Amino acid sequence: MVLRFIVRIALVAAAVAYLLPDVSGVKFHGDAFSAVATALVFNIVFVGLEWLLGILVFGINIGTLGLGVLITNGIKFLAGLLAPSAALYGTAKLLPKFLQISQYWPNAIVAGLILGGVLWATIPQPKKRG
Repeated sequence: MVLRFIVRIALVAAAVAYLLPDVSGVKFHGDAFSAVATALVFNIVFVGLEWLLGILVFGINIGTLGLGVLITNGIKFLAGLLAPSAALYGTAKLLPKFLQISQYWPNAIVAGLILGGVLWATIPQPKKRG
């Protein structure tokens, strides 16, 4: 689990340092240490957003006695696409010395989709029993 977290931080740091500056409106200033620091802050913000989304979905599902699942499935899908963008934009606001994003639409969304792909690559695979 710790090794997977370290690999995730390293991949996000590499993406922040090398892939995101190719997106127009996204600028990264710093060295490897600042890329790792930015990746750590991004992952903390991303986990916080996932936690808040989970509470929101749980509240809707309980409040509607389960009928809200029809609504929350769409919300979870859309939030899964936009959560990395929001986390990246929040990281840029927290660390303006290292990461600068000019606009949320379309710069942060495109960069968030790139980071979403990196995050998807580090999702743990379910273990097969048998």
